[in-house]
Amino acid sequence: MDKKVEEQITKAFANKKYEWRTIRGIATEAKATQDDVRQYIKIHGSDIVKSSSRNEGGESLYTLRNLYRENASVGSRISSIFRNRGA
Repeated sequence: MDKKVEEQITKAFANKKYEWRTIRGIATEAKATQDDVRQYIKIHGSDIVKSSSRNEGGESLYTLRNLYRENASVGSRISSIFRNRGA
């Protein structure tokens, strides 16, 4: 993956305006393809949390693990352990 594209995707994931992001939303903000974002998620999977919920359009939602830890309540984090999302 191109280093500049990877940096733009990282920056989009870190955008604090959003708690959860879709692949489409990340790609749009990063000016990258959705395949680039999928590849990024595959490469950096240990740094990313996938929500068990989906948005209204049925798209999967993702966030950075460190943002998830900052924003999620203790109860939510404990619950996520049981759902194997990571905390």
